[in-house]
Amino acid sequence: MALFRYNSPVFQIFLVGMICFCCPGMFNALSGIGAAGKADAKAATDANTALSVTFTICSLVGAPVYNIFGHRILIPAALTYVLYVGSFLSSSSIFTTIAGAVLGIGAGFLWTAQAGIMMSYPSEQDKGKAFSLFWMVFNLGATLGAAIPLGNEWNSGTKAAVKVSTYIAFMVIMTFGALLTLALLPASKVIRPDGAQVSLHKFSNWKREAIEVMRLFTDWRMLILIPLFAGSNWFYTYQFNVFNSPGFMTIRARALNNLLYWLFQIIGAGIFGAFMDWSKIGSRKTRAMYGNTLTLVIITALWIGAIIIQKTFTRESVLLPDYVKIDVSHSRYPGLVVEYALFGFIDAVYQGFVYWLLGTMTNDTERAARYGGFYKTIQNAANAIANQLESTKVSYMTQLIVVFAINVVGLLLSYVVSLTVPDVTVETIDNLKDGHAVGTLVGGQLDNIEDRKEGSINERISEKAEA
Repeated sequence: MALFRYNSPVFQIFLVGMICFCCPGMFNALSGIGAAGKADAKAATDANTALSVTFTICSLVGAPVYNIFGHRILIPAALTYVLYVGSFLSSSSIFTTIAGAVLGIGAGFLWTAQAGIMMSYPSEQDKGKAFSLFWMVFNLGATLGAAIPLGNEWNSGTKAAVKVSTYIAFMVIMTFGALLTLALLPASKVIRPDGAQVSLHKFSNWKREAIEVMRLFTDWRMLILIPLFAGSNWFYTYQFNVFNSPGFMTIRARALNNLLYWLFQIIGAGIFGAFMDWSKIGSRKTRAMYGNTLTLVIITALWIGAIIIQKTFTRESVLLPDYVKIDVSHSRYPGLVVEYALFGFIDAVYQGFVYWLLGTMTNDTERAARYGGFYKTIQNAANAIANQLESTKVSYMTQLIVVFAINVVGLLLSYVVSLTVPDVTVETIDNLKDGHAVGTLVGGQLDNIEDRKEGSINERISEKAEA
């Protein structure tokens, strides 16, 4: 797969990664510092709740919008990130909450399009590497973005909020990202290394999309994966606003934690994506089982470590007058920063497993967008609940136990889907540009209905499995 061929899947995924580098990447850097850089977490928590609600709705709507209008929806979607960061320059928490709701709309459209592109553009043997490329570029943005407040705030001492210049720097980078969406090609112009177009569809319509979205709620695989999807962002609230909270640590410690968190996302994505595509391990089903187990083992170990740490502080103890915030020079800090960095590592592994598993179900751009939209819908509905647990001041330990349970249950249930992963994905698609009512995709390539001879699908499945 030629990296520098402009219409190649890998280069287009790289461009999407760069857009997310500038927009969601900077958003994550700001969120990861705790309370979006403010001294009080309430404004950020309420904004994130509003964001999650609209993100939930617009993720489900995002797939139809993407399938009807194409990649053009990314331009206004990316600009909503600029508005959100700008809202923190205002002292109005209401404005920040409204900006969060608007960002949820844009994020729903952006991430649904991203999922459709990342899961359907690459060939089957490259889907793990495609995730690695996207996630590493995306989180490089968060890592560099985290360096901005780290540099700005290193000498801030016990100061709890970031400087205005930090927000302005984020806004400039996000604006560039929004403009970068103009460089993306339509899906119909993107060509895989084997010469196949990644999209064979005409633009869709609302009636067709409404029917297809409703069918997602009857797909047993989507339903059984709901706990897995729900747990994928639930842990952010605990990690960012409890473990890395303004009450527990100084701004300097939080900023360094934040930098290492996103750096370890890059490491985790690179390792795990390559692992999931490593054919020497075995068939796709075997790799699915290994990936499922690896994710479960790592996240269980980290949550057990978090419980041990959580026993040392509570919501009430950090408010006591004699409480001393953890700084980088504190004797406990090395253990805390290792745990926090590994939180970033497991996030990349967890997300990588979800995307790779969904990618084994389809090579179709339309269906991939719908799967991605369903995933994001569940993810953000759950995230809204997690944010409200923190907003209503549920105890820190209770929040930790809840997310631990959701992650374990989700990963145990996902074994059922992992067992069904085929060596080559065969699926029926419709709405084709060539005039056919329906067609059959075998490993992402259209099997010609008129010219097909008896047994040709089985032959092509065998050929692709051997490849």
